Amino acid sequence: MIGDDEKMSTRNKIACAAALVVLVAIIGAYFFLHSKVRTPELALKMIGESIDAHDARAFNGVVDVDNVLNSSYDGFVDGLIESDGAMSPEAREAITDFTQMLRQPIINSLKTAIETYVENGSIEQPQTDADNKFMAASDIMVRAGLSKLEFKQVDGIAIDERNPDRAVADIRFYQPEAESDFVFKVVLERNDDLNWRVVRIDNFRDFTEIVAKIRRIALDKYLEQTAEINLRHDQTIREAEQKYGAILSLGNLGQDQTRFDLKVLLTDVVKKDWEVRKQELFTVDVPATAEALQNLRMRICDLSIGSAIDYAKWLEDNKSATMKSAEEKQKQAQILMDEEKNLIARMTRRTFEPAAPVEEVEPAVEPAVEQ
Repeated sequence: MIGDDEKMSTRNKIACAAALVVLVAIIGAYFFLHSKVRTPELALKMIGESIDAHDARAFNGVVDVDNVLNSSYDGFVDGLIESDGAMSPEAREAITDFTQMLRQPIINSLKTAIETYVENGSIEQPQTDADNKFMAASDIMVRAGLSKLEFKQVDGIAIDERNPDRAVADIRFYQPEAESDFVFKVVLERNDDLNWRVVRIDNFRDFTEIVAKIRRIALDKYLEQTAEINLRHDQTIREAEQKYGAILSLGNLGQDQTRFDLKVLLTDVVKKDWEVRKQELFTVDVPATAEALQNLRMRICDLSIGSAIDYAKWLEDNKSATMKSAEEKQKQAQILMDEEKNLIARMTRRTFEPAAPVEEVEPAVEPAVEQ
């Protein structure tokens, strides 16, 4: 049986051990709270640790999210505007006014995404808030060129010689679109309790300009390559139209030979040319900014191919339903061609100017119908 003295000794040991644990915890907490953020280096380190621990409170303690987003938004807008040297003063003013209207919804969306990422490890959040429905944070990041950034390293951190309470960290990322690194100038400031906090990114505008210029170059290359393809195939279609007229001038649709010659023209020239055009357009590298135009062009090709097939079929069966199907496809193709012209006009910096007239090219050769 354990004696009173032994029980007392055991209780003392437990009490001493507990006291030691509490002391270690107090010391650890002191150094965590006072040394972890008392230098810019440790403040940056704490950002990563807070994200790994999904600790939003610790993260907000070392990152002024509101200030970072507000300053970055201005840099984002300024960078986009300055990257387009051909933009008129009126267009600049219109874009600036428009983007300021979007400012708060976009900032709200990004802030919610950051909070969600810190807490859950993902930027996706339920689409319940009106601001978040306006524009998804993932889409904003894609537009800003941030979605595929790859962190490489912290190049260095320097205290401002003129202001000991300000430091700049050079943080290197790889930007896939640019195929090169970009070093962000991340500014940290020391507050009244001597802790450091990230407050803004000094050169976000420079980053935006670089991304916008790279995308502009890629878009211009796409437009140039596809314009050459379309011009070449448009010439083939015009020649087919002339050939169509020549065939009709030598006969009429009541003659089997005339109908046969027109069918061969539609299947072996018109249809085939649209198929080749589609394949050539498909092989061109398409930047994200031209995806809508590329999809539109693929649809035009499909409708024009279908129209040529239906017209050729009508020359055999002479059914009104076949002709109606061909005409409907041709009509849809022409509507999309008009939309294509408007889209190209906007892409070639003519959004705020009247688009120059463009010669229309029919999507297929339409046989004359004898009454």
